[in-house]
Amino acid sequence: MSGERKEDGPSTPLGLGGEVRSPRAESRGLRVLVPRTRRGRAGLATFLLLATLAGILFSRSLQSGLLGKRPSHVLLDRAGRFLGEIPGSDEAYGYWPLPRELPEKIVITTLETEDRHFHEHAGVHLPSIARALWQDVRHLKVISGASTVPMQVARMQHPASRTPWAKLREAAEALLLVDRHGKDAVLRQYLTLAPYGNRCHGVVRAARLYFDKPAEDVSWLQAAFLAALPQQPSRMSPWTVEGHARALRRAKRILTQLHARGIVSDEDFRVALQSDLRLLPHPKRHKETVHALLAFAERLPKDGGVVHTTTLDLDVQRVAADAVTTNLARWKDAGAGNAAMLVVDLPTGDVLAYVGSADYFDEEHKGAIDFLDTKRSPGSSLKPFVYGLALERRTHTAATELPDTPVEFAIAGGGAYVPENITHTFLGPMLLRQALGNSRNIPALRVLSDVGVDRAVDLFQRGGVQGLSFTPEAYGLSLAIGSMPVTPWELATLYTALGNEGVTVPLRRFASEPVAKGARLFGADAAALLSHILADPEARRPGFPSGGPLDFDYAVGVKTGTSQGYRDAWATAYSDRLLVVSWLGNHDWRRMNLASGATAAAPALHQVMDAVMPTRAPHKPWAMSFPAPAHAVSVEICALSGRLPGPSCTHTKTEVFIPGTEPHEHCPFHVDVKLDTRNGLLAGPSCPKDFVATRSMLALSRTYEPWARSQRLAIAPTEPSPLCPSEAPRPRHVAIREPRSHSRYLYDPDTPREYSTVRLSAQVSPATEDVVWLVDGTPVGKVSWPHELRWNLSPGTHTIRAALAHGGEASAPVTVVVDD
Repeated sequence: MSGERKEDGPSTPLGLGGEVRSPRAESRGLRVLVPRTRRGRAGLATFLLLATLAGILFSRSLQSGLLGKRPSHVLLDRAGRFLGEIPGSDEAYGYWPLPRELPEKIVITTLETEDRHFHEHAGVHLPSIARALWQDVRHLKVISGASTVPMQVARMQHPASRTPWAKLREAAEALLLVDRHGKDAVLRQYLTLAPYGNRCHGVVRAARLYFDKPAEDVSWLQAAFLAALPQQPSRMSPWTVEGHARALRRAKRILTQLHARGIVSDEDFRVALQSDLRLLPHPKRHKETVHALLAFAERLPKDGGVVHTTTLDLDVQRVAADAVTTNLARWKDAGAGNAAMLVVDLPTGDVLAYVGSADYFDEEHKGAIDFLDTKRSPGSSLKPFVYGLALERRTHTAATELPDTPVEFAIAGGGAYVPENITHTFLGPMLLRQALGNSRNIPALRVLSDVGVDRAVDLFQRGGVQGLSFTPEAYGLSLAIGSMPVTPWELATLYTALGNEGVTVPLRRFASEPVAKGARLFGADAAALLSHILADPEARRPGFPSGGPLDFDYAVGVKTGTSQGYRDAWATAYSDRLLVVSWLGNHDWRRMNLASGATAAAPALHQVMDAVMPTRAPHKPWAMSFPAPAHAVSVEICALSGRLPGPSCTHTKTEVFIPGTEPHEHCPFHVDVKLDTRNGLLAGPSCPKDFVATRSMLALSRTYEPWARSQRLAIAPTEPSPLCPSEAPRPRHVAIREPRSHSRYLYDPDTPREYSTVRLSAQVSPATEDVVWLVDGTPVGKVSWPHELRWNLSPGTHTIRAALAHGGEASAPVTVVVDD
């Protein structure tokens, strides 16, 4: 018996497992397969462990949070007109927050469309899933997904391919979302994220986009129309004929279902079917506002809103954009590639127009660069502020005499800075009013030398210029003519101070933006005097001819700027209510052909000023002139010296002065002198009366001698006649006045040769002696009194001497360097 039982036992070798019978199971009529070996039991345990781990990992991978999306922002002009929209998350539009109380019609039509049993399930509706599976199996393709609103929220938060695994994940996450946040929050999330076509997400944005209504104000037909869109947003675009028709049919079907169920009354149903959808046209994007939108998007108000009213005026924006493109076309052949313009309401600082380039989409000329926010050399645009510092300190007046003559400024480390005017000419003694009006370089440099570069840099920093350097010689005296780059935005801010009694007006982008406090740059008197000068057309003569783009029929303070090599052309103008900055140039700093601020930038500015002025405060008369400083003193002065006129002064004018700064000394320039008619030099006491004549002449300093002679003016001589001297004969002597030793010059091959010169000037005794000029030992010219010569520059280090033509004395050598 025992052997028989062994034969009935297992015959499978150890470790391979096999079939065994459980007596208890057999007694119940069951046949159970269990592992017969230790290895089999280990395999089952491993399977169970892996399944458990997979379940844990799956559950941990589920997302139960309601993800936030960054909303888009709509920008409107000051009149509420659409300018553009800044995309939110995923470069989409919308994701706008819903009102505290969900819109009833939106909720009813949405749940009727997407999840009729929303209030009956915990996130997954099993009967709907069973029905969907049967339909899919029956038709051998996906007919229905049976997705509830919570499941759609899960899918929208974590998009995935439509697979059974993804479906399982959506269902699990839907259950978690409802359990953790509640159905109201989940429904809110759906209405915030759902796609409504045309890259629009969220019902609040959709209601505004298609109907310009708050979501709570839409009609039954509009609510049903919106509810239909998320099912097929690409095929139901309201702005296509086919999409509009599909969405409208679907909307009416939704309303019919709601009416049949008694949710929509007979009257509401009838009105809905007969009403007009009132669909808005597609919002028009304005090409000319692209730069403004991008720039303003970086400074959006932090008030939680998504619709922002800007300070821009769409009409002014179009006028400015047209002026920029039209003017640029005129200067294309001169090498201009781009242009920009900023228009500001001066009293408030509201930016009315922001044109960052002529064409944002112009790849060749890098139109995507916002030139209103790009640092460029301003040329002479900053000169008024240099003069303003001098007027503020009362060291200068509008009638201060400033030499517009060749000059050398010593620079750190030795050598000299030898500036030039842009015209390569000189105008001699100029009053400050004319020097500023004519935008002469050398007088401005002299004034900056007096007031100090550090003081000027500090003023510009207080005025809003960013990124300034206070290291010694960072800008030097050339700051007055463009060595300190600024943006047009910064330049506009500086100029607001001139039209606002010396205090800047911070520029505003949004209507809700609080009015910030400005910075005081000058006192009211200095600011008024600057405006009085900049608006004076006669002060601009002869540099800027009458009838040009700088002349207006009303009071306008205007200043131009041209950077070195005609790389930038600027014009800035302000009236009693408007400020405009115009710029023209190239992104790569290429030179233009004689495109100056007055000729190339000012015409666009003038066009905009004339077009926009009538629209700003039309009830208020235009200012026809800017007032002089309060309590200003009017004084008749000599037009040449700026002092009180003497008996020999032939031209006088009236100038205004800040009280306490008016002149008291008489003109020293116009004098009566006795001349030896034989040689035109000063007649001494021993001169025979037959050879003595008394004449009214100009008694100018040596600084002005070259200019006066070039103008053929009668200059009083300083040397006595050797035929009847008033003192003992002077020893023979010659010394070089100009240039200074160790001066450095920049040789520019693009400058015409006749302009690429330096003045050689000598002091000679006796004055009747001729002088030979030698450069590197080679004679370059022989001259008589006043012993001056223009020498053509050539690169290299050169030694210059002056020698008396008839032998004897020679000057000490002067060494200059010409860099190429």
